Amino acid sequence: MSIPARAVEPVRLAHEVHGYGPPLVLLAGTGYAGATWGDDLVGRLAEQFTVVTLDYRGTGKTPGTDEDYSTRLFAADAVRLIDELGMGPAHVLGHSMGGRVAQWVAIDAPDRVRSLVLAASGPGEYRADCEPQPGIPLANAIALIEKGYERTIADQIRSTFFTPEFAASSPAKVDRLIQAFWDNRASLRDYLKHVIARQGHRTVDRLAEIDQPCLVIVGDRDTHVGGTGSHLDQSRHLADHLPRAVLRIAEGVAHGLFWQTPDPVIAEVVAFLEPRPPRA
Repeated sequence: MSIPARAVEPVRLAHEVHGYGPPLVLLAGTGYAGATWGDDLVGRLAEQFTVVTLDYRGTGKTPGTDEDYSTRLFAADAVRLIDELGMGPAHVLGHSMGGRVAQWVAIDAPDRVRSLVLAASGPGEYRADCEPQPGIPLANAIALIEKGYERTIADQIRSTFFTPEFAASSPAKVDRLIQAFWDNRASLRDYLKHVIARQGHRTVDRLAEIDQPCLVIVGDRDTHVGGTGSHLDQSRHLADHLPRAVLRIAEGVAHGLFWQTPDPVIAEVVAFLEPRPPRA
């Protein structure tokens, strides 16, 4: 595995392992701890895979560190965990920023990756008309200052993870994810370091190096436009430029496809991966 540009001291990642079968590592989004995947989702995947969830540096039960964070650093941490558990090569599933981390896992440690699922993710800046926003995006900073950390996260989850119709009809499911984030939250300092890591991600020039089979999956209503375009547009770019990618677009779903419509999304993931054979 190549070493990130700034090598840092390793940290032991808090993690959980469930089920049995081929290993499947779940990488969550910006500032999200492993617990945000939820017991229902993990339990269903654990019926056919050995599912590993983890807390990034500064989230959940993993302590923060003083170094600058990057998606490549998070990938190096994940690879160390795969090695510690003796679970390589593993299927690696990343949602949002986790998909960006997963890309670095595949580039830097290809022998540890059996296949990839990149859910609602992207490669960073990829179009001339997408103005990059390194550091903390202005809108994020204003929201945090005006509304505070907790309300900013809650509003962000309600407005981007779920369609308005779903949020109105299933408020308990929305609130469950918000609470899972808040109960396992990073400090504000660590959360902002995660945001900076996400904004600094760029693998657009290295996608051709990712030759593992890859499922790119995204909701058709994941159209919120950030500094590198919408997740829908970014996912299409990934599918067009990864050598062995297939694209699946979930209908009527926003950014939180695993939480809004878990049944069809899990079915797509399981059909793509290699689950364990059924019990005799």
